[in-house]
Amino acid sequence: MSLVLIVDDIAAMRESYAYDLQRLGGHDTLQADGGRPALDLLEIEPVDCMILDLEMPDLDGFQVLAEMKRQGLRTPVIVYTGTGSYARCVRAVKLGAYAFLAKDEPMERVVQEVDNALAWARLRDEVKKLRRDAGHDSPL
Repeated sequence: MSLVLIVDDIAAMRESYAYDLQRLGGHDTLQADGGRPALDLLEIEPVDCMILDLEMPDLDGFQVLAEMKRQGLRTPVIVYTGTGSYARCVRAVKLGAYAFLAKDEPMERVVQEVDNALAWARLRDEVKKLRRDAGHDSPL
């Protein structure tokens, strides 16, 4: 089972997403009420995927993405927001976000994006392992 961290300063949004991710996707969830608590959780919990709000008072989603990039954290991040635009989407992806969703997307789509992000991360890690295992002495 995978562990998804939901980061939003609005408790009702976090709780709704956590409930639906467990019910529809079978995912375990953690919740953080802001960017700083999310970064603190990433240091101690083996999170498989993160759903990150962009608009938060302490550290916004862009700042969280930038800090994750600076620290070399490779957790796939799905950014979600109520005020999306193409420019914000591009900025989030450039900072390392896997996907960008509107908060009003159906939960089935959110679950599918989480599943896709998890599959992508597994493939990324497998490629890294295969490259490491192949080394320089491999006929491949």
